[in-house]
Amino acid sequence: MEQQVQIDWPTYQRLKQLGIIESKEVRGSNVGSSDYSSHLIQPWTIIQEYNLNYWDGDIIKRVLRNKRGSSREEDYEKIIHICKERLRQLNEDRNNSCNVVEGCS
Repeated sequence: MEQQVQIDWPTYQRLKQLGIIESKEVRGSNVGSSDYSSHLIQPWTIIQEYNLNYWDGDIIKRVLRNKRGSSREEDYEKIIHICKERLRQLNEDRNNSCNVVEGCS
């Protein structure tokens, strides 16, 4: 016997927008060997809800990945590589803005 749960309209609209409910066409399957579609909340839902940039979103995606034929060790090596690149970019941005503004240390 199925139970029905009542939620308020704004919550329903938000869950629908995030693809958590009523979105079987795209979110009910995936392309490739990962298993994202078997979970209620997929990486892109988290990325969208938290308005993450590309780099943070890629890290979330790799943390949540369960890809057949790929080791967790490789995923963590990729995450470290992504983090190092993002840190390089942030340092470069900081150095460039300090060149314009006097008094940066």
